[in-house]
Amino acid sequence: MSNDSNAVPGTEAAVFNQEGTVKTWDDDYYHPIAIKYYDAAIPQMLKEMGLSSGDRVLDAGCGPGVHSIRAAAYGCKVTAMDLSSTMLRHAASRAKAASLEDRIEFRQGDLTKPDLGEQFGAVFSWGVVIHVPDTEAALDGLASLVAPGGRLTLQVMNDRSFDYRFEKLLRKLLRRPFAELVETKLGSGNWYQLGDERLWVLRFNMGALDKAMKSRGFSLVSRRPAEFSEFQRRLPGALRRPVLHLNTLIYRLRILTGLSATQMIFYSRDA
Repeated sequence: MSNDSNAVPGTEAAVFNQEGTVKTWDDDYYHPIAIKYYDAAIPQMLKEMGLSSGDRVLDAGCGPGVHSIRAAAYGCKVTAMDLSSTMLRHAASRAKAASLEDRIEFRQGDLTKPDLGEQFGAVFSWGVVIHVPDTEAALDGLASLVAPGGRLTLQVMNDRSFDYRFEKLLRKLLRRPFAELVETKLGSGNWYQLGDERLWVLRFNMGALDKAMKSRGFSLVSRRPAEFSEFQRRLPGALRRPVLHLNTLIYRLRILTGLSATQMIFYSRDA
């Protein structure tokens, strides 16, 4: 299926208001090995953005707050925005449990039309725009939140990754194509079932994303691998652990960025 716009039918809000989504993400992404990876990767991301203790940062699409909490532990003053009241409730509870609630301000807002009333010198958005069907509007929203001369870091999925190439080949061999594949100007998207709702997932064409950000006044600073493979989510424990260790190794060595399932991309906004 081909589409020149990724404003495809469906809403992204309902799936994030499911309690089951929080549990699924905890199970999928917060294995003890992955937690150690995030504990290193988030502070390093903030350092590469030029942030130090006391600086302000916006977590645009904070979900259950796990990276807002890491940013607060790093010493930042965090504004954490999310569309979902369910996610914000979990985020606030986790921040309180970590005794960091005084360093985080939680705000409800829609990334496609944010209304925070201010801009930020530093913004990160981890695994968020990939789940917004109207990606162009989400990028516009992110751009509007970054002050001139500010910094923006995105963590997004990669349409040239080993994971995606292998999955496409396997589906071809098994004659089980993606049910709702949508080709957009920015990459390949698909709807997946998550609990009782559908979840939109876009794998970005990185060249197209860089071009889109340039048109919004942003320059590419650098990129690095985030997770080499997300297949770990589908593997049993004995097989999952080595893939998670591989992810950490590739992140630390900063290799195979072009084949990694997710990338961290650092941009600066023109002054």
